Amino acid sequence: MTYRTLLVHVDNSQQCRARVELAVDFACRLPAHLTGIYLPFHMPLFSDVTDIGGMGVPPPSSPESDAKRLDQAEQMFMEICRRQAVSPEWLTPQYDTNGEMRTHARYADLVIVGQEDPDDPETIPAMGFVESVVLAGGRPVLILPYAGKVPRSFNNILLAWDGGREAARAAADAMPFLKAAKTVHVMHVSRGNKTDVLGPIPGLDIAMFFARHGVNVRVTPERGANDVAVGEDLLSRVADMNIDLIVMGGYGHSRMQEWVLGGVTRTMLETMTVPVLMSH
Repeated sequence: MTYRTLLVHVDNSQQCRARVELAVDFACRLPAHLTGIYLPFHMPLFSDVTDIGGMGVPPPSSPESDAKRLDQAEQMFMEICRRQAVSPEWLTPQYDTNGEMRTHARYADLVIVGQEDPDDPETIPAMGFVESVVLAGGRPVLILPYAGKVPRSFNNILLAWDGGREAARAAADAMPFLKAAKTVHVMHVSRGNKTDVLGPIPGLDIAMFFARHGVNVRVTPERGANDVAVGEDLLSRVADMNIDLIVMGGYGHSRMQEWVLGGVTRTMLETMTVPVLMSH
C-alpha cells in the first residue's frame, strides 16, 4: 500500500499550522495529492454549555466572523503549500460536519486530524468529530496531539497488537510508515483473562509478516490486563522507548447516534503524547 491522497483537516486552532506543515511535508516526500478540508462548526443546541462536559463551547459565530475565520485558515493552508511547491485541493463543505468528513475521508488513503483540546473549542468542530472519522470513515486516521512538538518523521514506531481485526487493519494501513521506520516495536496486549490463541510467542506471526515486507521489527510480549492498564502501559512505553508514533486499532461502535469508544481507544484519544494512527 502507498499513500497517494492525503486529507488534512484545517481549522483555526493554534496547533493547525504544525498539522498542515506535516501534511504538506508528507505530500512532497511520498509524493501524494493533498486535500485540505475546512468544516463549519456544527454543534447541537444546548441550553447550557456545561452539558457538554464543561468544555465551554461558544455559541455559533456570526456569518461575518465565519467568513473571516475561513479566509484566515485558507490563507495559512495555501501559504504553506506554496512554500513547498505543493498544488493542493481545498474543500469547504457547508453541511453536516461529521458526515462530510466521513464522506471525503473515503476518497483518501490517509486522513490527518488533530486531537481535541478541551481548552480550545477551535479543535472541536462537532461533537464526536475524531471518533466519527476513526470509526466510520473507513480509512486510517493519523491523529496529532495538541501538546508537544509534532515529529516530521516516524523512526521509532510502537504497534499495539492483540490479534484482532482492527489491529490487523491498522498494521496493514500503516505499512508505508512501518517500512520507512528504523524500528517497529510490536507490543502484544491481551485484555482481560481471555485465552491467548496467538501461539507460544504472542506477536511472532505478525512480526514475521512485517519482516517479509522489509520492516525492522521487535516483539515485546505482554500478558493479560484491563483496558486502563493497557492504555497506561502504551503511554509508558512511549516515554521509555522514545516512540514517535503509535499504531493501533480503533475500537468502538455507534449507539443511538452516539459513538461509543473502547476503553483503550478513548484513553489514547484523551491522553496521547505522540501521534497515533488508528484504523477501524
